[in-house]
Amino acid sequence: MKNLILICSLFFLVSCKPEPIPPNTTNNTLTAEMQTAFSEDWDNWDFTVQQADSTNFAINVQTAFSEDWDNWDFWATGISGDIITAFSEDWDNWSLVNTDYNIKMKTAFSEDWDNWDIDDIANGWHCDVRTSFSEDWDNWDADDSANDIHMDMVTSISNDFDDWVVTGAWLSTYPNEYKIAVLFVPIIVNVLRVQGIIP
Repeated sequence: MKNLILICSLFFLVSCKPEPIPPNTTNNTLTAEMQTAFSEDWDNWDFTVQQADSTNFAINVQTAFSEDWDNWDFWATGISGDIITAFSEDWDNWSLVNTDYNIKMKTAFSEDWDNWDIDDIANGWHCDVRTSFSEDWDNWDADDSANDIHMDMVTSISNDFDDWVVTGAWLSTYPNEYKIAVLFVPIIVNVLRVQGIIP
């Protein structure tokens, strides 16, 4: 009888062995790329953004006029709009606007180029975009803490500011306008730095 109980106990323990939990690889997923249309063509960018269904969505982001750094246009299938400074050459304060959204993008403190707040006030959305380390211009983080979203935006090669990759996982309900606003911050900071407009 004791042997039967021992065998049953061993069988029960083996049969209750927990299934291993696969590692979470979501945060290592390539979700976007930003590249200049031509090498160092700073006012002409191609953003490729992964959608919820894993398809890629191509977005054009260009200055409205050559080297008009505070006036940008974006367009893609089904969307278009402007990214503009609040006042001429007010590099701390930007808006992404179209018929559906008015998204504010501003430095956390005046001329604090490596720390930005992005807000869609009408829809209660906020995202922090900052360099991973102080003034590490080719390594940025985007954090939407309310939705537990974290994105890494890095240059493909150190100091190669016209070629970026983004890893993480967008919230499936994010509109493309949110994604464009997040991706634009490291781009515009480094464009302005390359042009010698900001330190």
